[in-house]
Order: sequence, then C-alpha cells, then structure tokens
Amino acid sequence: MPLTITEGTTANLDFVLTADGSAVNLTGATVTLVLADKDGTAITRTGDVSVITAASGKIRYAPDSTDLVASVSPLRARFKVTDSGGQVAYYPSGKADNWTVTPE
Repeated sequence: MPLTITEGTTANLDFVLTADGSAVNLTGATVTLVLADKDGTAITRTGDVSVITAASGKIRYAPDSTDLVASVSPLRARFKVTDSGGQVAYYPSGKADNWTVTPE
C-alpha cells in the first residue's frame, strides 16, 4: 500500500497484512520491516514492529525519529514474517510498497 508520511514522524503506523484478499494469521510469527531507499540500498531502522492482533494480521510499526528521511525517499517497504516453524514470507510478496517521505 502506498504511503505518504512526514519526515521525523514517530506516531504508530498500523497495517493489516493480507494474502489473496484475506488477513494473514500471525499467531506465533515474528514480523520485521524491511526498508530500502530510492536506490535500493537497505535502510537500518531502529523503530519497532509488533503484532497487535495476530488472528487478523494487524501489526504496528512505531518509527523512531530518524527512521523516515525525505532525502532518501521514496522508500521501498515490505514486512518480513517468520512463522514458528522458521518459514519466511514477505508482504507484499510482489513489488514492494512505495512510501513517500516529505520534508518536515
């Protein structure tokens, strides 16, 4: 899902992970955010990702003030889900979402 957000935002961002139109059950899973800058370089972030409602696929990203920077926007974003058996899936599974970060 495309997102436009202001640089320095630290407010919680909630998402629902879906596959084929249905919520992904995240029970027992670990979720991380994978970000890359406009050139495809991985971004090290310090904000946290947590599962809010596992059965309905709801997660929360709590960015730190230096996570989202306009000068490297647009960002490519995916959530990496590792289930309790060690299987890994990415959401979205195709092309990464575009996050546009605007200056403060």
